[in-house]
Amino acid sequence: MLSIFVETSCNRYNRDECVDCHVYEPLADIPKSDWHMTPDQARVMAEKIGQVDVLNTLAQQEINLTGGEATQNPHIVEIFKIFKTAAPSVCLHTNLEMNSKSSKRWLRLVEILKEGGRADITLYPTAWEKFQKPLLKELITIQNRMIVNVIFENLPHLQMQTALLTNFFSEEGSDFGHVVQLLKDYDDKVSWLIKNQPDCDEAIYTTHMDDTEAFAHGKKFTLGLSLLPAFKVGPKGIRSMTSLPFPRDPYLIHCPAARGSIDIMTIRQTGEMTPCCDVGNLKCQPEFGNLLTDSPDKIMAKFKESSKKMSTGIEKNQKNLKSGQSGKWVEEGIPPYCG
Repeated sequence: MLSIFVETSCNRYNRDECVDCHVYEPLADIPKSDWHMTPDQARVMAEKIGQVDVLNTLAQQEINLTGGEATQNPHIVEIFKIFKTAAPSVCLHTNLEMNSKSSKRWLRLVEILKEGGRADITLYPTAWEKFQKPLLKELITIQNRMIVNVIFENLPHLQMQTALLTNFFSEEGSDFGHVVQLLKDYDDKVSWLIKNQPDCDEAIYTTHMDDTEAFAHGKKFTLGLSLLPAFKVGPKGIRSMTSLPFPRDPYLIHCPAARGSIDIMTIRQTGEMTPCCDVGNLKCQPEFGNLLTDSPDKIMAKFKESSKKMSTGIEKNQKNLKSGQSGKWVEEGIPPYCG
């Protein structure tokens, strides 16, 4: 999959149009004049994606337009159409925190869905009742599939969020019975952990949840559920070594790119690329080229060079973990939580 930043502003507090922003790295240093990707930039990217085999292969899986908040970009409908020429499936991530159905952001989103796009959301409990829930009711009448991201700080927090979704889909009728059943399966699993292993580590959690399906497939609607542990992030955008729900042990990411398999590529608005699975937030430093300014040949050369650097850095990270030096950054610039 290609994950492409099309907008810097996340606008959690000014919900309909860009006024101000409080984003973390890697977006915080982008000036307001460059908050929105332009259609011309999208055209350059789409053309080069087709010229670089690795990127083209990933695009054939899916292109995900993200940010910030992608619907804040006033050009997002045109940008969607441009990237649709490079990929069979283009989705858009949204926080769905919009004032109403008359919001320009909502109208842009609806137009994209009518053009064959898909919207995925992240659940925010503080925005659920007033903003997300009413618009999600509309959203599931327009599209027949979506992924919901659930970011949790502890097990009760996870259970509370799955309960919000369970109650919501229970009210939507028999067409969503399979979705409700999946959510109940998760609730049963989490309830058992809260009762029997309330202070479990990540290994116990993963083992206990491992056989639970990620998707509820139905004739009229398919829901994908992605459960993501939350992390403390410092003022400079540096992530903690441990997650909030599982604070006892380092929360490691097994990076496919360091093992020679690029499964995802994040492309920032500046054109810079990273195979980071956390849309660039982990601050992985090896450079994989710039999709706006580099030639296809130069991009491929950087792919090879940086892949080797990542592999070396991962080996050093693993040695540091074994020697009790977890959290130490290696000279290759590989985040210490990637192993």
